Amino acid sequence: MSEDLLVKAERRSKLGTVDSKRLRASGRVPGNIYGLGRPGESVSICGETIEKLVATRSSVVDVELDGKVDKAVVQELQWDVFSTSIQHIDLRLVDPAGRTTAHVALELRGDPVGLKDGGAIRQHLKKVAIDCPDYRVPKSIVVRIGGLKIGDAVKASDLLLPEHAHLVTAADDVVVELYDPRKAV
Repeated sequence: MSEDLLVKAERRSKLGTVDSKRLRASGRVPGNIYGLGRPGESVSICGETIEKLVATRSSVVDVELDGKVDKAVVQELQWDVFSTSIQHIDLRLVDPAGRTTAHVALELRGDPVGLKDGGAIRQHLKKVAIDCPDYRVPKSIVVRIGGLKIGDAVKASDLLLPEHAHLVTAADDVVVELYDPRKAV
């Protein structure tokens, strides 16, 4: 379906604490799959696959259940309090064609070169609007400001957006600038 990790799930017929402990002892993790107006399903997933998912820090997966592959988002992971093992996973099904317009926070990174020359930073925008798949909304967008000199500015069109995202905010809007406070009115 895509480059996302494929998670093969099996239906669980037996539920409860005792059966969940048996699943975990056999190397599987109990979980739930729900969303898109479908009834929730109790499933089990291979523990090694879950560990691979955690290692890649991915939150989007392709989940296969009964031979059908759907796109899902990791909604919740429950960890054992005393170890690093995962006790339960919740997957929410999402529409792969669904798009949304989201306002995403901007995160300034770096120390501008022009600060040593007496410059000051003025951030005009704290967030920008982007159009992206509704299951791939980034938490923030990094703005690299380390190379700014006095008089330089970063515009919205200069931002490095995630793959599949498009800028909705006007491209010529100034995000951040480095100005000379001695010459400012």
